[in-house]
Amino acid sequence: MSLATAVPAVLASGSQHGPGSHVTGAAVLAVLAIAVIAAVAGLVSPRWRRRAPRAIGLAAGGLVAVYLVSRGIAEFWVVDYSNPASYQHAWGGPSLAGVFAVHSGPGLAIVAAAAVWLHRRRARRRQQRKLTGARPLAGHIGL
Repeated sequence: MSLATAVPAVLASGSQHGPGSHVTGAAVLAVLAIAVIAAVAGLVSPRWRRRAPRAIGLAAGGLVAVYLVSRGIAEFWVVDYSNPASYQHAWGGPSLAGVFAVHSGPGLAIVAAAAVWLHRRRARRRQQRKLTGARPLAGHIGL
């Protein structure tokens, strides 16, 4: 390939932006906005000096978790099952099981960890109700 044909090809490929770049940019902007708000609140309130790092960490971790779970779900529709050449060079390839393990595994781990956390939280609340003798409100689902 000559320099005359390589330069326009590189420039054309670099100018392509899909919807994923906009979503990523919005997520980064949201985390930065939360960080700025938490930092300003930390300057004003001593209580927020302790809470700000946790708020920033939870926001960033939540966005990463949402991304990994949605990527894991989307992988089932993105893969062309009838064409092994479409996924053999992907991470986890050349086998389809490896591709799903790498792309959907982190999302599955996050969903499993969230289910365990919710189960333990519900068990703790039940135990507290037993100890205090408190009854749940009418219409309360017990979470």
